Amino acid sequence: MCLLVCDGLKGLPGAVSTVWEKTIVQTCIVHLLRNSFKYASKRDWAQIAKDLKPVYTAASEAEALATPAFTAELPPRTRPRGVAMLRPRASDV
Repeated sequence: MCLLVCDGLKGLPGAVSTVWEKTIVQTCIVHLLRNSFKYASKRDWAQIAKDLKPVYTAASEAEALATPAFTAELPPRTRPRGVAMLRPRASDV
């Protein structure tokens, strides 16, 4: 079994799968979370980091998806577009 954890480079999973067909590809949660900050004002970063911590410390995918960061419980100002970017990719993490 071959496992690849990458930072979201578009061509890397395809290239590795060409050589090792059964490769399991996962996206690095740290890179996804860091990238979510670029969609928010710098003054909101501390609050966003606090809100996203339950996502990457969750014991399961279901628990992570139930956090306020993935629901409408956070005000739009502190819920950047970057969080919306995470939801479709949650199964890749």
